[in-house]
Amino acid sequence: MTSRVAAGCGSPTLAVPRRLRARAASPRTPLTARAQTASVGDVAPSAIPANASVLVIGASGRTGKEVVRTSLLLGIPVLAGTRDGAFDVAAALGEDVAAASVVPWTVPRVTPVQVDVTRPETVARAIAAFERRDEDEDENEISRETSLTRFVVFAATAPARGDPDAVDRGGLTTVARACVAAGVPRLVVVSGAGVTARNRGAPAYRFLNAFGGRMDAKAAGEAAVVAAFAESRRRFETDASSEANVGSDVGTTMPPRHRPSYPSYTIIRPSGLLDTAERGVSGLAANRGDVAAGFLGRADLAACVVACGLDARCAFASFEVYDRGTAVPTKTLSVAEILSDRNVARLASILTGQAFRESAAFGAVFDASGAAERERDAAAREATRFERAGFETWGDMFAGIERDAFPL
Repeated sequence: MTSRVAAGCGSPTLAVPRRLRARAASPRTPLTARAQTASVGDVAPSAIPANASVLVIGASGRTGKEVVRTSLLLGIPVLAGTRDGAFDVAAALGEDVAAASVVPWTVPRVTPVQVDVTRPETVARAIAAFERRDEDEDENEISRETSLTRFVVFAATAPARGDPDAVDRGGLTTVARACVAAGVPRLVVVSGAGVTARNRGAPAYRFLNAFGGRMDAKAAGEAAVVAAFAESRRRFETDASSEANVGSDVGTTMPPRHRPSYPSYTIIRPSGLLDTAERGVSGLAANRGDVAAGFLGRADLAACVVACGLDARCAFASFEVYDRGTAVPTKTLSVAEILSDRNVARLASILTGQAFRESAAFGAVFDASGAAERERDAAAREATRFERAGFETWGDMFAGIERDAFPL
């Protein structure tokens, strides 16, 4: 769920910064000198490829804005894709970010571009504007092996009264096919936890699906992405297998600089998105299989999105990310557990009877044997069976990531 209605190799890799200021609504505090120079934690800005760039589709949305902000703080030029082709950095992100988004002298790092995912011609034009740059032959090999340079972020979703099938399924399908056709190295999709078929019986799935089949559309969109990249995935697997066998003949594997580029996807499934201060990767957990959901700040989600977009180890992977200690099973995910407003969540818990079912009174009268409570505990343990946490960098998270099962 991406709104209220609305995990390789061990080489060093990109780290995305922890913000140095709280994510207060307003007024925004000026950027620190460190943020203005795009310092990324303990990793120098040079860890980011010099020719990195990103196209953010849905840049005017709450998550899209954060992806633009994170990219700018890292010095990554952004094509901000919106339905009307307009994006005012100052209005969307604040005057401080607007000032930092211009490279002396007056060269903007943000270029607005029209991308209406329900109009394929606008998607094609935006992708065409996303020109491929030749790789520097002298670039460090380790960096080449683990880093990409161009990526597209799909952060769009249909509004509450919109058409999810047209946006979350049809629009995402159009974008995925365009990325494959253009050879874009990475498409990062912001989907939602609990969207897969195994969770159709969950209260949250049924609730969100009432908004025009939103969850069904997101599930179909994910399937369309996997299908669009299937041939690229086959080439990736075939060449990786061939490369592994080179050592038996010549005593070494193929140097990273000779590896071809494979268009690939990464699907991130967040839930319960909050407008809170960034916790950083050390405060997060990653999971797989769409079995767990938890709350997550949009700032942390944006940092994860950008890190995934630039790290080769995230190819063909789908995973969930959330704040450590907030995981709940997606198959029983309730409406109250997806609402970021705590007061509204409590009210929903009362109105849906969840609060009573989890109360001591209910247990004493209707669950004296404790069977229901034990079942809930077992579901919680199963949900965190594949959970990983305790990361110091995004590289730590991605080193343990697993590609989706193949063939799919």
